[in-house]
Amino acid sequence: MTRRRKNGFTLIELLVAIAVIAVLIGLLLPAAQAARAAARRAQCANNLKQIGLALANYESAVGAYPPAYVGDPKATGSAYGVSYPDGNVNTTPGFAWGMLVLPYLEQATVYASFNTNLPCWAPDNATGATARLSVFLCPSATGGDEPFALHRYDNGDSNAPNDAGEFSPRIVFSRSHYVTNAGVNQPWGRSTAYSYDFDVAEPIAGAGPHVIDGPFYRNSRTRPASVTDGLSNTVFIGEKSSILCDATWVGVVPFACTPPRPEWPSDPNGGGNLVGAHCGPDVRDHPEVVIHAPNHPFGHTDEMFSEDGDGSNVLMGDGSVRWIKASIHPRTWVALSTRNGGEIVPGDH
Repeated sequence: MTRRRKNGFTLIELLVAIAVIAVLIGLLLPAAQAARAAARRAQCANNLKQIGLALANYESAVGAYPPAYVGDPKATGSAYGVSYPDGNVNTTPGFAWGMLVLPYLEQATVYASFNTNLPCWAPDNATGATARLSVFLCPSATGGDEPFALHRYDNGDSNAPNDAGEFSPRIVFSRSHYVTNAGVNQPWGRSTAYSYDFDVAEPIAGAGPHVIDGPFYRNSRTRPASVTDGLSNTVFIGEKSSILCDATWVGVVPFACTPPRPEWPSDPNGGGNLVGAHCGPDVRDHPEVVIHAPNHPFGHTDEMFSEDGDGSNVLMGDGSVRWIKASIHPRTWVALSTRNGGEIVPGDH
């Protein structure tokens, strides 16, 4: 009788097939990872474009772009466990740019949940303040996208605040991976006497005046005409990953601070840093050697920072989104960060 040969693979054939599959996976995996990274970066850029459209519509309706946040510099008192003003003259109500543009981001329901007659940290505002909105979240950020508990400082120094832990009672805000641009100097680093009105220049001994020359700061009323450097040459919004420190679109609480993640050697900054960043070099750091380019390796809590690669997406005033490399020339980054500096911006940035 003849034997029929059974169909199937020999052990050697099976091993060869497995080896071929492994090689193919090894070749395709980097491409797949690169494609996913590109998709995340594209989604982040799309978020910024939506925010840019919201800023433009807000300006069209109100006559000015929203401020980084709002506050009454004359207010004094205490509300829901928080006294005010702090050393940077942060007071009530504290609502920030992201909350102000919610109606222009198709988030009218979330906007309506806020009682603007109360401070942003009031318990009655907790529902809106903890709403998780995807337009403010970059898919590449790995430090968290859930609401977070704000930290405070208790050393009385708004220029060099310590991290005294969470507020008591706890104040929880929704997270943002995007922050406004304050320009060269940091509004949250000003002395108390010159924190009542950020439009007034503060004299600094041995250096030039401390001028807030970016488009966004507390109670700013920036108009397109006041961006004399040109909207296409001025950074409005940039990324700040939660792997560096926490940021929010909701508001600023008096005596709040921004402690960095433990792996970073930088120090906390005051509450305005919750919603803003600056490029440096702040004149208080003279001689002027500190410039916070995106993804600066020191990890300043008041710099822009992305996990998308060797730089960061930024939203320009004209609504366009650009990729700024960490290796950008420092003076070019300064020129892009001011609204009225009169600098000539190179075309290859």
